[in-house]
Amino acid sequence: MSTQPAPATPLISPEIDAAALFDRAQDTFRDLVEVRRLVAASRERALFVVRDRVLRREVALRVHLLPNTTNRTWYVRETELLASLDHAGLRTIYTAGYRNEWAFRIAKWIEGESLAAAIQRGPRPIPRVLRIARTLTSLLEYVHSHQIAVRRIIPSTVMLEATGRTVVIDLRFASVCIDVADPWDEQSLPFVAPEIRDGAMGDTHSDLYTAGAIIYAALTGTAPALRPSDIVPPSEIRPTSPGLLNRILQRTLDGDPANRYFSAAELNDELISHLGDTGVAIPVAPIRSSVVEDAGAWESHLRRALGDDYELLGELGSGGFGRVYEVRDLELEREVALKVLHPFLTSDPAVVERFHREAQLAARIVHPNIVNTYDIGGRLGLLWYTMEYVRGGNLGQIVDRDGAFSLDRVGRLLIESLDALKHAHAHGLVHRDLKPENILISESGSVRIADFGLALALQRPDWHGGASSRSGTPEFAAPEQMLGEPVDHRADLYSLTLCAYFALTGSSPFGGGTPASIVARHAVGSLPDLRAARADLPDELVRLFTRGAARDPAERFQSADAYEHAVTEALKRGSSSLLRWWRKNLRRQD
Repeated sequence: MSTQPAPATPLISPEIDAAALFDRAQDTFRDLVEVRRLVAASRERALFVVRDRVLRREVALRVHLLPNTTNRTWYVRETELLASLDHAGLRTIYTAGYRNEWAFRIAKWIEGESLAAAIQRGPRPIPRVLRIARTLTSLLEYVHSHQIAVRRIIPSTVMLEATGRTVVIDLRFASVCIDVADPWDEQSLPFVAPEIRDGAMGDTHSDLYTAGAIIYAALTGTAPALRPSDIVPPSEIRPTSPGLLNRILQRTLDGDPANRYFSAAELNDELISHLGDTGVAIPVAPIRSSVVEDAGAWESHLRRALGDDYELLGELGSGGFGRVYEVRDLELEREVALKVLHPFLTSDPAVVERFHREAQLAARIVHPNIVNTYDIGGRLGLLWYTMEYVRGGNLGQIVDRDGAFSLDRVGRLLIESLDALKHAHAHGLVHRDLKPENILISESGSVRIADFGLALALQRPDWHGGASSRSGTPEFAAPEQMLGEPVDHRADLYSLTLCAYFALTGSSPFGGGTPASIVARHAVGSLPDLRAARADLPDELVRLFTRGAARDPAERFQSADAYEHAVTEALKRGSSSLLRWWRKNLRRQD
């Protein structure tokens, strides 16, 4: 049964008798299709959604209504052009012909909306903008290989499919149609290169301008100014605009064609080199090359792997497990920290499986002193996870920069870290790799512990002593952990004590030398004399540190709660300023 025509819409001209046009189309094409609805109509053209009777799918039926007109020639020329091209970024033409005085073509029906309609709701999500950019440059590269200039693309002719694909549906102003084309309308002008507006034929450089104008509109939600010199940089309209897009738009929207990219291929190469050309896929094999040792090659490879998901902003640090970068989540438009695991870890499927499992557990732990885990991803042989970006620095960086902490500051470090450990341990999650690099200090001074469960997840049988020896920080690991003995939550309390010692003195108590020599120093079972480094340390805190770093787990505090209680009691008997801080910030924990 045929669908009745919908009520008049802005796409159907007021002078059109929609019901009569619908009925006529139904009669004219009855043997080919079942007409479902009239989408748009003017005096010259009509667009219907129809159902192919043979293949039983919805397709688009475009009809030109007026024979023996210049516009008919124009329509036929564009149909022939579209049918001669085969690219995923162009609407596919299935068939075309004539019925009585009507010319028609049947093409793919695109389920989605135009970019113009989408922009009315505001700028498009940055990953979507990047996909639009990639499609347009790839399309132009293909069309130019056929010696054709597109000359004009506008937001209403760019369709955004529900699947995420971008499709250009109109080549009416391409170079092969120019002799029969109508003049530009006002809406087209911002998306047409200045030289074409001034009467030039246009070429590949002109097409780069129209592509840049589309990307600009998608990114900012507004058309670029007519004069290139008046175009506001996208970063001033949308501060989270990726640097790559800012650079691309600066070149493509230059008023001088000679200053634009040499070709669409050059622009496409820049997109691919920074974003890659792959879909979303967890890696199936690690990268095995000098990339893993060469920082520049690593970063270039990572930029491609991150694709449309993240913009790489800079490296934050590196360690035995991999490298940490500050990136911008392009979907949510926020800065996050991204830890890329070293490929020698991800070569073992069992390690990758444990990593996913531990990351899932860590993501469920929500606490003000624990860094939030956001996501796991991977591509091109790399595996990473993202977490909350804490502005400030880690304990190691801050001590190296500012020197040893005051007693007040160490007290806060212990209390907040123990509160985090108490919460994690209650949920069955043991850190196993507490070290200064994993204790982050925000700009406000609060503690945020990162990388819960990572050491266990990435443990490999060929590692000395298990979790920490390959992390580069064995001096902070509990003795039983270094010796490969069973490890529980008390190992975290030991490691935290050594981190607090580091904060007080500026050096690790058992640091330096080979892993074997570090294990030997741990085995002695006592900390170096704290008073030699900090004469101002009260007896109560010395005893507290001694117990926290006991060689035998049975002699340590048996829980983070017990340790925290001991610290708060010591703080109560400590300096007046420390006591005031405790009363203001931590009394709720009693």
